[in-house]
Amino acid sequence: MYEILGIRSLQHSMGCLHCRYSERDLSSTTSRIRTEAFLNSATPLPENPIQVVQHTFLDIDQLAEAIAGWDLDWKQLDSGRLEAEILQVASAEANFERVAFNRRFAQRSSSPSGRLTFGLIEKTVGEIGWCRKRVSSDELLVFSPGGDNECVSKPGFRGHLVSYSEGYLERIAADLELPVNLGLYREGGHALHIDARETEELRRRLRRLDRTVINDTGNAERRWIRHELETEIPVRLLRILAADPPTSPPRVDGCRVRAARRARDHMDSHADEPPTIEAVCRAAEVSWRTLNYAFRELFGVTPKQYLQATRLDGVRKELQNVGPEATISDVANGWGFWHMGQFAADYRRHFGELPSETVRRAGCV
Repeated sequence: MYEILGIRSLQHSMGCLHCRYSERDLSSTTSRIRTEAFLNSATPLPENPIQVVQHTFLDIDQLAEAIAGWDLDWKQLDSGRLEAEILQVASAEANFERVAFNRRFAQRSSSPSGRLTFGLIEKTVGEIGWCRKRVSSDELLVFSPGGDNECVSKPGFRGHLVSYSEGYLERIAADLELPVNLGLYREGGHALHIDARETEELRRRLRRLDRTVINDTGNAERRWIRHELETEIPVRLLRILAADPPTSPPRVDGCRVRAARRARDHMDSHADEPPTIEAVCRAAEVSWRTLNYAFRELFGVTPKQYLQATRLDGVRKELQNVGPEATISDVANGWGFWHMGQFAADYRRHFGELPSETVRRAGCV
């Protein structure tokens, strides 16, 4: 079950807080003065609760269901038992998530509708594939409202997300007289190359917010959480957007990537057969050798490993919703697995548990 942390309704005047905004100006003295005036004269927040959820997962589909507002379809590409954790903070104006997991995933997702979402991955993660780009931990990721996103993440992934409605951000930008055009971010995903000091300051704030939520001990911390999430962080994000308009990092070898995506789409739609090497190469319009290079570059696995992961993922999803009349062998056969001993060994190697354990954990028997 979810662990609901004890953070209740909050009401405070931001005018009575000592706002420790960064002494280092992001743009100009005028901008800094406007920011300080905004932070010191903001009206009291309405009495709305802040909700906090912290939970660990052994199943990626359960994690996907738990992340509010997102439509997620994640596929585990490497072998091993999943260990994933999520921390969520939700208020009337903002959402904050910290996600961490230990396996490699091919991710397809739709971000929350009506909200701009900002992401920052931890420095230990290095580069990931995101929205057909290679992006690093030094870049600020901007997800368009309700937009479709693709990502290939490595084992040991850890990152933070914050999201706000466009209207809320526009009101703050207008109060600060910041020249931010949020319309530039309504389509596609953007990776912003911002000053390294700004990246580290934003990451520091997100980490501190994370720690304060976990270690919450009373009203002082709760007031700070609300103020940081709904005022300090969005102000900093808007000033970054005003100073750094969106740019597009170079794509990874376009021809190979396009071939890998064609092959992936063919595998995904024919995974229960499964398709032959010749059929996959025809769909990708390249040789098997080229496809091997492309898959290793884009997904970090070979085409055969990707197809095997797709089929096992299909079995797992079906086992979690299987009716009492169905058997594990029926489900496995439907995905092209006919040797039950080999299938059980492959399944256990990939997910760290037997198919029967998946069924029991899902409460189907």
